[in-house]
Amino acid sequence: MVLTWNRAPMLEMCLESFFENISNEYPYELIIMDNASTDWTSGILDKYEGRESVRIVRSKINYRLNGYKKLFAMAKGKYMVELDDDVIRLPKDFDKAFVEYFDAFPDYGYIGLNVVQDEMTWGAKPGAEQYKDDVRGDRVIEEGPVGGWCTAFRRWHYKLFAPFLHLFNFTMARGEDGTLCGFLHVILRRRQGLIKNVVCLHATGIPYAKKYGLLDRDIEKYVAGARPDIAERCIAAKENRVG
Repeated sequence: MVLTWNRAPMLEMCLESFFENISNEYPYELIIMDNASTDWTSGILDKYEGRESVRIVRSKINYRLNGYKKLFAMAKGKYMVELDDDVIRLPKDFDKAFVEYFDAFPDYGYIGLNVVQDEMTWGAKPGAEQYKDDVRGDRVIEEGPVGGWCTAFRRWHYKLFAPFLHLFNFTMARGEDGTLCGFLHVILRRRQGLIKNVVCLHATGIPYAKKYGLLDRDIEKYVAGARPDIAERCIAAKENRVG
């Protein structure tokens, strides 16, 4: 599932990487929801319209993070995978990794890919002190916080919580990922973590926004999301005061 809004340059790379690296060992449906974009997102989606295993939803309303409620309701697979539109490089056979790790770690409810951490990626992953390795055979999960960059959970778990999700307004302060993790941990006692050695490039943060001409977009996003601190950093980067 991909929820996208005015991130055409990154969305294009995200979808290219998706189709280059999915294993095709398992049936899947890629659902892409355009959250009322005004850039050239529509043209990118046109390339995939009618493609087997792809479903495109074009909304005239920007539901912001609440768009995930619509995406979740559409999904029909055993596993539900969230993929941020700014994940521009996926690892080979990432879908196979999710299946194998859910089999090997049945006590986990929310599993994500690990992410590149360098001077370009700002804030994609919390500090190393928040994680501990959970080793089972040749597989390792870093147990700890999981963001929604490329993450998966079981559909039957989602169905348990679906009736309650309409009560929540997903925001940058309480997103769909944190809400789901809370349900899974508190109610089902399920753990969460990252697949240590399966890594994607989550191009989040000011350096990548600046590189791909998305600072104005991010300023609007953070202002609307009640994060004036990050919006100010984006403005400073745009004016070449930082970044």
